[in-house]
Amino acid sequence: MINSQLNIPELKLRLRYDAGKYGDGREYPAVDEYRALSLLGADLPTLFPYTGNGDLIPPPERSRPLTELRMANLLQMVATNHPWKEEWVSFWRDHFSVYGEDGTVRAFLPHWERAVIREHCWGNFAEMLKASSQHPCMLYYLNNQSSRAGSPNENYARELFELHTLGRSAYLNNLYAQWKKVPGALDGKPSGYIDEDVYEAARAFTGWTVENGAGIGGGQNLLKTGRFTYVDSWHDNYQKRVLANEFNSFAGPMKDGEKVLGLCASHRATAQHLASKMVSRLVGSAAPPSLKVSTANVFWENRNSPSQLSLVYAHLVQESQKIPLMQKQQVRSPMLLVSSFARAVNLSPTLEEGRIMGPINEAAPALYAWRSPEGPPQAMALHLSSVYLRGRMQLTQGLAENWWGTGEWNPFDGLPTKRTFAQVLERWQMPLFGSTRPELTATLLTSQNTNPNDVVTDAKRACRLVGLMACAPSFHTQVSLPTPQQWAMAKAGVAL
Repeated sequence: MINSQLNIPELKLRLRYDAGKYGDGREYPAVDEYRALSLLGADLPTLFPYTGNGDLIPPPERSRPLTELRMANLLQMVATNHPWKEEWVSFWRDHFSVYGEDGTVRAFLPHWERAVIREHCWGNFAEMLKASSQHPCMLYYLNNQSSRAGSPNENYARELFELHTLGRSAYLNNLYAQWKKVPGALDGKPSGYIDEDVYEAARAFTGWTVENGAGIGGGQNLLKTGRFTYVDSWHDNYQKRVLANEFNSFAGPMKDGEKVLGLCASHRATAQHLASKMVSRLVGSAAPPSLKVSTANVFWENRNSPSQLSLVYAHLVQESQKIPLMQKQQVRSPMLLVSSFARAVNLSPTLEEGRIMGPINEAAPALYAWRSPEGPPQAMALHLSSVYLRGRMQLTQGLAENWWGTGEWNPFDGLPTKRTFAQVLERWQMPLFGSTRPELTATLLTSQNTNPNDVVTDAKRACRLVGLMACAPSFHTQVSLPTPQQWAMAKAGVAL
C-alpha cells in the first residue's frame, strides 16, 4: 500500500497577534513567538477548542489548524520525490471538498486530511465515504450535525448523490418521486436517483451528529469532544425507500445511514462518475472515452477490495502511457510550482516566517478555501487566466529573488568563474524543463536588452533572469501521473 501521510520535518512557524479580550471580557496577552506545527497529528478533542466553543483559544489563534495544514502541505510538496502522490491526495481533497474558512470546519481540518483523505486515498472508496460522512468537517459543512427527525437537513444527502457518488448525470429530475419508472428500479438496480431518494436518505442520516455540548433532552448534554456520535432520539426510525431498496422500520442504530452509503458506493453510476473525474483531472481532455469506461470497470469490479483505489490508479498509470506526453499536460498547482522551482535550483526554502503562504493562496483557489461543495474547478483556462496568472508568475520570480525570506540559492553553481548570461540560462534549462531551450534563452535575453556573451557577476541579476525563465508556460504544466516504472518503484518502497 502506498503511504500518503504527511512526513514533515521540524519547523517552527511564527505566531503573532495583539492583546485582546474574549467575549466574556477576559483578556488574553499579545503573542510573538515561534511554535512547532503541533496540531497536524492532534485528535479531535484537542482540536475542538479551536472552534471557539467555550472561548478557550484566543480568536486570532483559531485559524492555527488551517495555517499549519497549509504549511505542512507545502513542506510535503517540497520534500517529496513523488509529487504525483500529492496530486492524488489533492484529487480526493477536492472531491470531498469542505470549506475551511468556516470557523467550525477549520478547527478540525488537520484531522480530516489525515484520517479521511490521506488514510483512505489508496484504499477502498466505500471506507473513505463512510469516514467522510462521520467526520465533524463534513457534518458541520453540510449541516447534518443538526439534522433530526421531523426536520431532516437535505444538504448532505443531496451532495452525497450529486457530487460524492452517483453524480449529476445520474439525476433523473423529471421523475421526482416516481421511483418505479426509474430504469432497473423494479429489479432493485435503478440506473440513477430521483429527488425522493435524496429526501429519504436525509431521513436516514438524522441523528448523526458531533459531540459539541448540545442539549439532547431530559436535561442531558453531549460531551465537548468534536467526535462523531449518534443520538437515537433524533433519528427518524420509520420505513424508508432509497434507490429502490426498502428500509425496515427500527433497523438499529445507524443502520439506515450505513445502508445508504453502501448502496451509493457500490452503484455503477458512482464508478462512472469517479472514473470520469479521475481521467479528466489526471490524464486530460485528450484521453479517449474508452479510458473512462475501462477505469470505471476497474473501480466497480474491485469495489470490495481493500486496495480498490490503488488498483484504479495503477490502471490509469498503465493505460495513460498510450497517450503522447504533450497531450497529458496539466497545470501545476501553486504549491507544486513553488516546490518544482525549489527542487530545480537546489533551494531548501526557509519557511518559518510563513510569508510565502499569502502569495501561494492568491495564485489559485487556496487549500480548503472553495466555498461550494463541488470543489475548485480544474480547468487549465481558470488557473492560467488573468485572475491567477500574474500571481503564478510572481511565485517563481519571488522565490528566485527571495522576496519572502525563503532563502538564497547559487545561480552560478557548476559554472566557470567567467560565465556569460547565455551560460547561466543554459545551466538551468535542464533542471527546469527537462530539455534544452535555446529559443527561450534567446527570447528572454533579447527582451531584457542583454548580450548573451556578456560576462555576468551579479548574482541577483542572474537569479532574476532564471526566475523570469521559469515564467514560461511550459514550466507551469506537467504530466500528473508517474510512469509505470516510477509507480512500481514507489510501491516497492524504492527511493527515487
